[in-house]
Amino acid sequence: MNKGGKFSTYEGILFVTITIVSKILYTSTPAVVKQAGTAAWYSTLISCAAAILQYWLMCKLIDRFQGKDLVEVTELVLGKFIGKIMGVLLSGYVVYYAATNLREFLEMIKAFNLPSTPPSVIMITFISVCVLIAYKGLETIVRISYVNFFVIITALIIILLLAIPYYDIDYIKPYFGYGFTKTLSLGFLRSSAYEEVTLLLMINRSLHNSDYKKIGIVSLILSGIIFSISLLCYLMAYGYDMGRENFSGIFQLSRIIYYNRYIQRVESIFLFAWVISSLLTVSTAFYTSVRVYCQSFEISDHKPILAPFAMIMYALTLQPKNVSELMDINLLVVRQYSMLLTFVFPILVLLIAVIFRKKGIDSNV
Repeated sequence: MNKGGKFSTYEGILFVTITIVSKILYTSTPAVVKQAGTAAWYSTLISCAAAILQYWLMCKLIDRFQGKDLVEVTELVLGKFIGKIMGVLLSGYVVYYAATNLREFLEMIKAFNLPSTPPSVIMITFISVCVLIAYKGLETIVRISYVNFFVIITALIIILLLAIPYYDIDYIKPYFGYGFTKTLSLGFLRSSAYEEVTLLLMINRSLHNSDYKKIGIVSLILSGIIFSISLLCYLMAYGYDMGRENFSGIFQLSRIIYYNRYIQRVESIFLFAWVISSLLTVSTAFYTSVRVYCQSFEISDHKPILAPFAMIMYALTLQPKNVSELMDINLLVVRQYSMLLTFVFPILVLLIAVIFRKKGIDSNV
């Protein structure tokens, strides 16, 4: 399955960035504050630096096999059988990631906006839109991301600026949180929060050129800056004690904004940006999962596979029994330990390729 459309370097940067930063609108903000304390705002920069290093190593793997994507390279290095197994595992994880994000979205929108709406109605509507976007292909997803990037970032900036009267710089003390050593180790583990950049190496054949390294690194830097500023503002508004207890950081921040009867309830701005970014993130993961599966089994047309994968995602979305299980298991796996599959495994493939001197015919490495 290679006909996924083409997109430019600039479009790729915006696409990957918005896919990564969308989680700042979920429960990620309070979770980081709870784990890293008052050091949360710079622990994410440590995560970003770790992600950049790991992504750079992954690019070295792709550079050895010019014109190939991550799934194809894995098969070339490890063999067809193991390569296909890893392709299925990767596809399964990505659809699990999509389902986890959808469930997180469901829990939040039920809590804050649509408490009386049956969950199945929200899920079926959301998944139907994701299937439609995935049906149109990668190029459509990238174009939608490109158009909505500025809308989502502008909405986030407006919320952070309007909340300035509520900021207190003393709330970020003590500066080292639970201790720099713990912050450093947590920052490395939470490089999984930037794992969406690895999707780029699964679709790199859809680039007009081979700028996947530039797109990935620039996207990671932009995402790290956005995460850090958002976490800093959130900490200055709520502090550690209240900040770790909220369900959704940026949404809670938008709700406290009140200037007068004419400037209030700005969470409506957040709601629009949140729904659009959620659709883009889940649609991207859903499409990538289908694409990786099709590549593993040499299926030329992804469209007949959409319905079965949609049902799988629906079932996985229902898997957590409650919001506590979602946050303590699903989100912990996705945003802290998934790096073993998305970052560490490709780096191990690189080591095997170097040791056994495997490279593509056209490689200059």
